[in-house]
Amino acid sequence: MKLSDLCLVFFIIELIVFTMLDIRFQHLEAMAEKTGAYNTALDNAVDDGCFYLVEADSSRKLYTNKEKAVEQFFSSLYANFGVMGQSFQEEQLNRYIPVMLVTDRDGYYIYYTIDILSGGEKKLDKRWSEKLHYVYEDDRYVIKYTMGAEIILFEKESMEIWEGDYRDIRVLTECSLLKDDEVFERIRRKTITQSISKNMNLYINYYNSIASDFGITYEFWLPEIDRTDWDRTIDDVSLFVLFQGYPYNAAALDTYNRYVFGGARISKSKVFCITGKLGKKYYHRENCEEVLTNKGIVYYTKEECAKEGAFPCDKCIP
Repeated sequence: MKLSDLCLVFFIIELIVFTMLDIRFQHLEAMAEKTGAYNTALDNAVDDGCFYLVEADSSRKLYTNKEKAVEQFFSSLYANFGVMGQSFQEEQLNRYIPVMLVTDRDGYYIYYTIDILSGGEKKLDKRWSEKLHYVYEDDRYVIKYTMGAEIILFEKESMEIWEGDYRDIRVLTECSLLKDDEVFERIRRKTITQSISKNMNLYINYYNSIASDFGITYEFWLPEIDRTDWDRTIDDVSLFVLFQGYPYNAAALDTYNRYVFGGARISKSKVFCITGKLGKKYYHRENCEEVLTNKGIVYYTKEECAKEGAFPCDKCIP
């Protein structure tokens, strides 16, 4: 082969390689842009859901409204992905969410996917699990943990049950897990994270077992969750969403995969109280000297107070 022919061959090979690299680079750029858009859409949907996760009932007592939070999450998700009102596209988007999680103070719920028979046709549907608890068990004790210091301790041999703050209970029992604060906290966190991981994996594996019947070939899995995210889950009422297998393009060679945590504390962390003086209403921070003895009805936003015709207190400046 002549040198000129050899050079031509190398030139053609080099051209092909650089063309392929350029195509791949453009593809990666497009993926990065879509990833940013998907991250924003998912973050906003979780934030919108978390805003409704903790509600106040008619007596102003806080409770976890998981149904409304999930409903708002999906409404926001559909809008952010541009499929709102398009039932087929909404259903397709749902398929990329094998599980969702709502953590409560004394337990948690998993929103999972099942197959049902409707009109003689198999369909995917979503259900809530029963409330699952943060339970530790060994040969001598069963401990039901919460997000705080309150526990329920059951001693197997004596059949005795203690309920309350673990620091009060530890003087009444020989349970070594309560004697040291650091040990208590370590076991509490480990129990919560292991319980959640175990049950989410069960529901994810179940979804994998039925997904192929609906043309879903992606293998869903629970990723390793960052310690900071676990801490947010353990310390606060929160919403967790697993979003996996969403294709970046029609070829589905690359998929978008992410989990998102959102805490409800930011929505209901402040409490305001309203008092009346000389025919006018004023709203205060809950620790204001004007309401220390009688808080009365509590409100969770300044907007709620304003709707009651109340003005901000000039002492605590809420």
